[in-house]
Amino acid sequence: MEKKMKNKKIIICFILALAVLFGACNDPVFYTVSVEPPIADPLISGSPTNFVVFKNKIYVASGRSVYSYDGKKWDLMSSQPGGRILQLAATDNHLYALCLESSADYTTLKRTDDSTAWKEITGDTGDYNMLQSIYAAGNELFIGAEGSGYYIILYMDGDGFKPLITGGTGTKTGALLCGAAYNGSNYYLCTRSDTIYVAQQPVAFGTTVPMSTKGDITFAGIINIGINDIIVAISRDGNMYYIDSSITRVPSVSLGGRPATGSLAVWRDADKTPRLLLAGRQDRLDYSVDSGYTYGYLELELDSTGIKARKNFTEPGKAPPSSVDDNERYVSTIGKNPVNYIFQTPHEINAEMTLFASTQKSGVWSYRIRDGLWQWNAEE
Repeated sequence: MEKKMKNKKIIICFILALAVLFGACNDPVFYTVSVEPPIADPLISGSPTNFVVFKNKIYVASGRSVYSYDGKKWDLMSSQPGGRILQLAATDNHLYALCLESSADYTTLKRTDDSTAWKEITGDTGDYNMLQSIYAAGNELFIGAEGSGYYIILYMDGDGFKPLITGGTGTKTGALLCGAAYNGSNYYLCTRSDTIYVAQQPVAFGTTVPMSTKGDITFAGIINIGINDIIVAISRDGNMYYIDSSITRVPSVSLGGRPATGSLAVWRDADKTPRLLLAGRQDRLDYSVDSGYTYGYLELELDSTGIKARKNFTEPGKAPPSSVDDNERYVSTIGKNPVNYIFQTPHEINAEMTLFASTQKSGVWSYRIRDGLWQWNAEE
């Protein structure tokens, strides 16, 4: 009798274990883990910079190395700028690198025309001797510089620096330059504050006019979406704004309570038509059941008017059009990684228009067919 009772207990325990197992299989997090592909070792590791296009190649840097992509493979540049590379920018004639020098705690700006060695750009920046950021727009290079807690915006004037005049009263901007966009007639310079500056073309003759919003807003990034030269900006709290003669909040569009990293990119379909705005997001600072899988980026549908009416950001793969074909695979790969920069290859360089991302600490990733499946994974 005792033996039979023992056998019954074993059977009951086995049935309960199966129930728990099958229940777990239905759990979304368990399923997400189950579809996660093996993560490859990245060819470009660490914390890569932004991507830029220069002379029909894509460039990205990590650590002390700059890499180029010709549409087929990545190569290490034969000439390197030296120092730890913080950011890249490109105009028609020059590739620029903002570098932190290893010999001292200061930054330098260097450039190359791809046929000669890198050359350091020198010039008088006054008391603003710490160069912090670089952005190219409309074939002009803009530099954010800091000194004693104050900031200015510089631009390249020939072979040297020149400060922009802000509002005709001086050069201080009050916050660091965090993006630049061009609409064919004006340059829009985004700062980590509630202010965006407008510089006329040509820059040398234009006074920079500040535009501010009301409320506690800190901008994080800006972009021309490629439709009717429309400029949009995103705030740190994930809200969207149209930038024209004024700053206008896009109603009911946000990252759903997640902070924005400032990374913005336009995704085009096979017809090269802008279809989506991609925005990097950060996980919530407080832990929750669904946190830990909410990094990556979100998608916002575009149409001929700009941001499509009555649309909001969604996770990739949840609804067409999308940059990926499977939401769970997205969540289990790039969705777990903070994305500092995202970039789609121009059709002129790669007919597949491969999507790349610079992750915070896991190197360069790409969206490609691997093992017969479209998936985000580290670029090999």
